[in-house]
Amino acid sequence: MSLLQRKGNLPPDFDDSTDFIADGIVDSIGIIKFVLEIESRFGIEIFDADIEAGEFRTLQGLAAMIAAKLATA
Repeated sequence: MSLLQRKGNLPPDFDDSTDFIADGIVDSIGIIKFVLEIESRFGIEIFDADIEAGEFRTLQGLAAMIAAKLATA
């Protein structure tokens, strides 16, 4: 969540299931920076298909995606 908090103030009702793209928390340019930060922090590669997946849009889904990538690394 700290990566998202650096993008700006999160709404008070933000939780692990909030769609941070649909809610405008991360815009198209922000997504690129966000992906680069995630890749750097966790040493994983995020592909276009990952970004397009619904799981990428929430913290809960993103955490599962990262865990799955780390498990196969």
